[in-house]
Amino acid sequence: MDNVKITTHDFGDIHLHLWKTDQFKTTSIMLKINSALSEETVTARALIPEILQSGTTDYPNRTMIKQKLDDMYGAVLMTDIQKNGDQHVITFRIDVASERFLLNKVSLLQEALLLLHKIVTDPCLENGVFVGEIVEQEKRALRQRIQSIYDNKMAYAAMRMTEELFTEEMYRLPEYGRVEDLDVLGPNDIYHVYKQMIQHDRMDLFIVGSFNEDSTQEIVSSLYGGKRFVQEQQIVRTWKKPVEEKVVFDRKEVKQGELCIGYRTYTTFLDDDYIAMRVANCIFGGSPSSKLFMNVREKHSLAYFVGSKLEAHKGVLTMTAGIELDTYDQTVDIMKKQVDAMQQGDFTERDLEQAKGWLINQLYGSINTPLGVIELAYPEIVEKRRLSVIDRVKKMSSVTKQDVIRAANRWELDTIYFLTGGGEQNEEAGLCTIR
Repeated sequence: MDNVKITTHDFGDIHLHLWKTDQFKTTSIMLKINSALSEETVTARALIPEILQSGTTDYPNRTMIKQKLDDMYGAVLMTDIQKNGDQHVITFRIDVASERFLLNKVSLLQEALLLLHKIVTDPCLENGVFVGEIVEQEKRALRQRIQSIYDNKMAYAAMRMTEELFTEEMYRLPEYGRVEDLDVLGPNDIYHVYKQMIQHDRMDLFIVGSFNEDSTQEIVSSLYGGKRFVQEQQIVRTWKKPVEEKVVFDRKEVKQGELCIGYRTYTTFLDDDYIAMRVANCIFGGSPSSKLFMNVREKHSLAYFVGSKLEAHKGVLTMTAGIELDTYDQTVDIMKKQVDAMQQGDFTERDLEQAKGWLINQLYGSINTPLGVIELAYPEIVEKRRLSVIDRVKKMSSVTKQDVIRAANRWELDTIYFLTGGGEQNEEAGLCTIR
């Protein structure tokens, strides 16, 4: 049950994390590059992983990189960009077949590590900066991706809610950047941000699968062993205390309303009561049998969907619902009453045990894939607060009803956001803020 054992080794200024296991048929390599969110760099950093996988000195276009991956028994390269609290994380991932299943003794892991290193550190350049044609191509693709958020009303509402909840914090910035930056960013600007990333960002390299640990460490040391000037980020938590309830109406040409309500919890994954907070959220709105689902959707038929989630890094609980435009008042009232019910302990021991079982099953499900293992471990590794699977289960199992009530009583209403009808069908639609 507790067979996830990640060992950490430092080479130069890269942190290598290894889990040697025969549990998977592939070996997964994941490089995470982490820096503080910044208005000056967020859009350029969103472009960088796509630009880098467009060509290297040895493989100057996507076709040649794809051919190299095909030659490696169909290896797969992926990139991602995400936020971990106020940190901006770029991810490169290569999955290769486990060498123990190959008839020919080929060092696929070594080839994958070499290819990943080339993609990240040896990009195809033009006049000493990124190739202009590639930059324009990726800017067009990113513009379309950002536009798709505006076209998806649920995603748009979630983005706007984040902006309203975190108006004075960097977390308000979308991980994929801002469309207005694309008009001014050129190859030189993006290349400058890239060079800063290579020289100063924290890098964590995960390898999960079947491999020889000694030879893998030697390869990584030879590739990344040089000394860099890494600017380790000090995570400073500051809690914003809501002075009064903030209500924001966005008016667009929509047929269905998107409702988001944000509560401050003042608890992150670093806090001792975070697991109790997760159980509280599961009972409240994080499972199919939750209070929100049963009361808002099943009992009163007010929502097409309804639920809640915790932001593990920022101490916020957000509930969302898709509702008819004329049921705003009734829905908000019922959702607030479910918060009151949680804070008063209006739930059963059966509700508590179901929630704990649900979360424990989710935990076991997450460690059934290399990606799940890495995403579970990464924030704790960065924060130097690691917890084994068995310890997580013990902590979850020991949560009491009083623990949940105490956690729920930390919730304070901050912002209500409603995407409603009566406006233009574009991102410049009118905004009404009520305090």
